[in-house]
Amino acid sequence: MAVTPARMPAPIHHKLLDAIQRFNLCRPGDCLIVGVSGGADSVALLDLLATLPGFPLTLVVAHLNHCLRGAESDGDQQFVQQLADRYQLPCELRCVDISQLARQQRLSLEEAGRTARYVFFDELRTRHHAAAIAVAHHSDDQAETLLLRLLRGAGTTGLSAMAPLNRDGIIRPLLGISRQELREHLTARGLIFREDSSNTDQAYLRNRVRHELLPLLQGYNPAIAERLSATASLLGEDETLLLHCTETSFRQLACSGTGWNALALAGLRQQPHALRLRLYRMAIASLRGHQQRFELRHYQLLDRLLLEGSTGAGLNLPGRLTALLTADRLLFAPKELLQPVPPCSCTIAGTGSYELGNGLTLTVEVASSPASWHNLSAAVCYVDPELAPFPWQVRPIISGDRMELLGSTGSRSIQDLLTDLKFPRHLRPCLPLVCHNNCPLWLAGIRRSRHALVPLNHLQAIRITLSGQDQLPLFP
Repeated sequence: MAVTPARMPAPIHHKLLDAIQRFNLCRPGDCLIVGVSGGADSVALLDLLATLPGFPLTLVVAHLNHCLRGAESDGDQQFVQQLADRYQLPCELRCVDISQLARQQRLSLEEAGRTARYVFFDELRTRHHAAAIAVAHHSDDQAETLLLRLLRGAGTTGLSAMAPLNRDGIIRPLLGISRQELREHLTARGLIFREDSSNTDQAYLRNRVRHELLPLLQGYNPAIAERLSATASLLGEDETLLLHCTETSFRQLACSGTGWNALALAGLRQQPHALRLRLYRMAIASLRGHQQRFELRHYQLLDRLLLEGSTGAGLNLPGRLTALLTADRLLFAPKELLQPVPPCSCTIAGTGSYELGNGLTLTVEVASSPASWHNLSAAVCYVDPELAPFPWQVRPIISGDRMELLGSTGSRSIQDLLTDLKFPRHLRPCLPLVCHNNCPLWLAGIRRSRHALVPLNHLQAIRITLSGQDQLPLFP
């Protein structure tokens, strides 16, 4: 039997609707995934969304059984299924052994549970084409979170706590409503809920904050929870502004490729210290998708590398990530990506495609020479087949290699040339050198020699094209 809506909209409904409209959390007719544990807060959220006057929503109930409390956890799952049936709503259930997950990923039980829940909710959001995932955090949760993060140490990002809407599509429409208001709503509606025995377990810091610290602070200010929640909201608005500033600077300073990204040194060094730390965090998060295991000290070490390090200096970071100073950028890449793989030495006997074994490919084909050398890509080279007939050789650069460069007399050390070009040292072993009778024709992707030049508009030419450079971090 479906739940009967309240006869008249209650003040709590008005608060909920105001939050939805103020923060643009959802629109009438939207589908929402509603996280329901069976506890008082989530039962109240479900009822409020299901009975919101003049704002119809399509709701999907979602419950993750953490398998932590045996029969009690199974009872929560059964209760949520019955609750969804009562509202005539679809119910999605999943069981995950959170203890095992925590051990495997070296997380606390709380972190592992949160990770598993949101992975589950996000899968449901995709499957049901839902607009958002609704969770039941309220103003007391906001206050507790602020205190928790203050105790553990956090900047404004952490202290801003929870946002009504985040980029992962999670909405928190109850942040302006207290735990007491939700309990009063449940009583008025005659709704029952499940009590989680772990909520009184003093082994969890959040429970000690809830049952010991907050009541103590209420002796100094009876409205402390409300004040802390309001402070978190103000910090959240400041954080939104700072995030916008960081994103603007990041777009101006960042470049990226397959598996790496980098920040331009000149612009980065001009930024205020606080913004530089945020840019490091954004660079790492955009590369890895998260910032787990990164602490303030890692960002401070990055800043020291930026300000005091010399070209080629590096820093090992969590998750096998490396930060490396090149001539003009601070590069972030997995450690294995910065271990150069030299090109395979091979013989080019004629036209065709030649895989060099390090992600690079040379394509050799017959073609007319271009009408102009102006703006010719560095990834393309033309050779006169009469002056340099096949076979050619391809090999890595070796000490002492020299090239006769266009527009100059004599020859030049290839290593000196690369230094002048500020070419990253970690990439130099990756470069293929194309030679004819051991005379360099082309340092692929970098410079053409004077040897075997082909005239413009010449009908008989061999074109060599280098591809795969995007696999190498910061290939110019």
